Amino acid sequence: MGRISQWLARRKSFEPEGHVVSGRLAEYRLLKLTRAVSKNALVLEGIRFPDPEQGGRRELDMVIATKNEILFIEQKHWSGSFSITGEGKFLQKRKNGSFLEHKDIVAWTTRKGDIIAKIHKDRCGQDLPKAKTILVFSNSNLKWSAIPKGAETYDELGFIDMLDKMQKSAPDEQLKQTLEGFGTWDTIHLNGGKTLHGDILKYPFTKRDCSIRNSGLFGLIVGPKSKLSTGQMVIDLTGPHISVVGEKGSRTIPFAHISKIEFSNPKEEWG
Repeated sequence: MGRISQWLARRKSFEPEGHVVSGRLAEYRLLKLTRAVSKNALVLEGIRFPDPEQGGRRELDMVIATKNEILFIEQKHWSGSFSITGEGKFLQKRKNGSFLEHKDIVAWTTRKGDIIAKIHKDRCGQDLPKAKTILVFSNSNLKWSAIPKGAETYDELGFIDMLDKMQKSAPDEQLKQTLEGFGTWDTIHLNGGKTLHGDILKYPFTKRDCSIRNSGLFGLIVGPKSKLSTGQMVIDLTGPHISVVGEKGSRTIPFAHISKIEFSNPKEEWG
């Protein structure tokens, strides 16, 4: 196989499925819109924290903290329609007529908030401000009329309008420290705008955020060449080895396919 064929084959193997791409782009869009109206509120995406009761780690799509409120936000970019069963589960009917049953995302998101409340209480003896569980259904093609109990539910524009109207003073410093002490995902921005979240397991250099300039189409002829803003030059198909959220196993992504890398916040002992 020639150099061009190898490059194209490797690139194709890294293309995620369409619904995964649209979901990640929707998350990125919602985050940008949220930060545009957040003023002094603390906005954190994808924070990860320990679950002492069940073990492992949990994640929240977004947390917004102010002096008087804290919002625990779960975003879904479903299509089709959904109903809610008597047990609180979400039954999604997809456009192709098939069904997917999802767990009670209201109770699950609320439980995550309760874990954070306990961690904060144990750390500094303070209760959280008024907490709300928020569901955001960001796909305008989703049809829904069932309103789940125990959560405020919005479409994308409704959520941003709600944020725009709420008081957005900065949170208490102790709460800010607790929330910023949780880890996040490592983030890889691919050429073309797609984003991957996960744990970078192996990295050939010191882990520092960087942007990457690539040789582009010229690299099909002369071979890949990537210049990292941290000073390194890469002339082969090496790259970070990452376990991507939602994928089985792990894989290496060549620097030639990447435009930017952001590493997780270093977590504190409670994170």
